Amino acid sequence: MSKCCLRPLYDEYGNVYIVVDMELKGLIREALIKMILGFDIALEIEEE
Repeated sequence: MSKCCLRPLYDEYGNVYIVVDMELKGLIREALIKMILGFDIALEIEEE
C-alpha cells in the first residue's frame, strides 16, 4: 500500500525526495476497510 502512495517532495534547495503520502495512504486504508466490511460471503452449511 505504501508503494502506491509515493510522492515526490522537493526541499528548499530543489532536491527531490520520494516520500509516502500519509494522507493518501489513510484514505486508501479507510476505503479498503469499508470494502472488506461490506463484503458478503454466502456460506452453505451441511446438516448431518
